[in-house]
Amino acid sequence: MGKTLSLCFLAVVLLAVAIPADESLAQGQPRPSLVRASYFPLQAGNWWLYTKTGVGEPTQWRVEVAKLEATSENRNYLLFGGYFFGVAHLVKVVPPDIVVERNPEPGRDYLWYMLGAPVGMRWELHLAPSPTKAPIPACVDGARLTLAARDEVVRVPAGEFRNVVRVDWRTECVDAGITSEWFAPGIGLIRRVESSIAGPVVSELAEAHVGEPFAPRLPYSTSLSLDRPVYLNNLMPPVDPQALPNVSAAFTVANLTEQPLELAFSGCKSVAVEVRDAAGEGVLRARGDDGGCCTCDNLLPVVLQRSSLTLPVTFKLITESGDPLPDGWYAVVATLETVGEAPQPAATALIQVSSVH
Repeated sequence: MGKTLSLCFLAVVLLAVAIPADESLAQGQPRPSLVRASYFPLQAGNWWLYTKTGVGEPTQWRVEVAKLEATSENRNYLLFGGYFFGVAHLVKVVPPDIVVERNPEPGRDYLWYMLGAPVGMRWELHLAPSPTKAPIPACVDGARLTLAARDEVVRVPAGEFRNVVRVDWRTECVDAGITSEWFAPGIGLIRRVESSIAGPVVSELAEAHVGEPFAPRLPYSTSLSLDRPVYLNNLMPPVDPQALPNVSAAFTVANLTEQPLELAFSGCKSVAVEVRDAAGEGVLRARGDDGGCCTCDNLLPVVLQRSSLTLPVTFKLITESGDPLPDGWYAVVATLETVGEAPQPAATALIQVSSVH
């Protein structure tokens, strides 16, 4: 544990890991107060569907919680499958949002997360060994985790979430492994960023069933198409900022169902774009619209039903201070600028910036 670990919280952790949780947590039936507040809701029947982008074609992966037959060995634990490399684990959550995996041998359980900890808390994540499971890579087991934030606002395909907890990872792996995770209250993991030799890989929550109510399947899909995946900075002196590369993109939201998707804009149909570096920090912003009166103060309703909306965006890869972007991978995040209670569909694409000197 890191030096920032308070004695008070350490005492709670040790008691929570060593002492079985109360009966209200047994067999996936947490107290309602815990269900509403937990950043890692474990209940039989819960499932989460994630979309992974960054290397190759987008893929999806699923996490689900299964109920076990109660025995003296697995009392209070639930079978949690798909979270780490598709292998199922016996896991439980004890107050205050401490996630542990059952130790098959006598002794304390293996600590995964301390999501109720204060900002700055550090700990190590360990997985329980098992000869029947796939080998545990070093980029998960033994990872050093830090609770980095508790108040972030994160938008993913499943929606926008507030009071999000961010956990940063440090491992011994080179160009591999998880770098950060984001957890929303009452929902759980909503975003995971991993590193790879080919660049960052981002998983975002697309759909979930977490107790009641559902985080429902959205009746629409989104895409962000870019003119190319790699942009070249010509930094041969003298450097001309106007010669830096332009990005041409098209953001599309499509609703191919009979269920109407009701959107509303102020003045014109528009989309906001933010370019984020590998650390998740915004480095530049841009926007695109349909050419309407964006300064007009009038409500523009749009209904998509078996139809789609595409908005063009063009911007230069240059910071607000006029500097070219450093070499590396960046996420381009496009969000529809709707108003009122209308959904704000979003999409993400990855680009690489390289330079010649």
